[in-house]
Amino acid sequence: MRSATWLLALMCMLACGAAAAEGPVPLAQGSVIPRDVYVSDPQGGSVSLRSLFESQPGGINVVFIFGGGDMGANMPGRLWCQDSFEDTHILRTLVGKYQGKPVGFVAIASAPVYHSAALGAKNRVFLDAAEDSGDFREARAAFIASTQASKDAGILPIQPYFDLRLRLMLNTGGKVQPGPGYGAKQPWFGAFRAADETQFYGVPSFWLVADDGTVLAAPFRGNVYHPHGAELHINYTFADVDAQLAKLLADAPAK
Repeated sequence: MRSATWLLALMCMLACGAAAAEGPVPLAQGSVIPRDVYVSDPQGGSVSLRSLFESQPGGINVVFIFGGGDMGANMPGRLWCQDSFEDTHILRTLVGKYQGKPVGFVAIASAPVYHSAALGAKNRVFLDAAEDSGDFREARAAFIASTQASKDAGILPIQPYFDLRLRLMLNTGGKVQPGPGYGAKQPWFGAFRAADETQFYGVPSFWLVADDGTVLAAPFRGNVYHPHGAELHINYTFADVDAQLAKLLADAPAK
C-alpha cells in the first residue's frame, strides 16, 4: 500500500515540474474577469464566478484558488496539494478578521487533473472522460466529498466551489493536454495562470477582486512549502494579503 509520504512526494514533484508558459493572456491587476467564467457547486452544477462576487456582502472579494480534496488518500487536511493546505491558515485568519465587514470570500478547489491515478482514480479522468461517463461521475463525487470533508473538519472556513477540469489554471501550452471528453476550450481557460508559472498546477493563490470582476491587485501566488523537485519559496504571508486588503478597503469610496 502506498504511504501518504510517498504520495506527497509524487504529487509535489508533479506539481512543481517544468511546464510551458504559452497560453491566453494572464489576468493581472486591472484586468476584468469575463462574465462567462464559471465554477461548479457541490452538486456539480455550473455557477458564474462573477455571480458569486455579486452575492457577497461587500464590493471587495478575496478569492482563494487551491488544490482541493485528496479523493480519500488521507493527506493532511484532506487536500491533495500540501502547499494549499499550508495556505489555508491565511484564509482562516482573513475570514476571522473580516467577518462582518464588507469583504466577500470565495474558495475554489482545483481538481488533481494531472495525477488523479496517484489518488486512486482513473488516470486523466478529469482531462479525458466525458461528464456523463461513470468514471467522471465517480471521480467528481470523490473529489467533492473529500474537499467537503476538509471544510467539515474546519480546515476550510467557508463552503468551497470547484474547478473540476482545472479550467482556471489550465496550462494550454504544456505537454499534457485534455482529451476529447474535456469539451471545447474557451478563451478564458488558463487565464488565471501566470505567464511565468513553472508548476503544472500553479496553486495556491489569493486574488482580490471587485464585484464587477476587476482584479484590484497583483495576485499573491508562488508559495512552496514542500519543495519536492522545486525550491522553497514563501512569496507572501497573511500580513501581505491583509495589508493589501486593508488598503483597498481604506481607499474604497464610501457608500
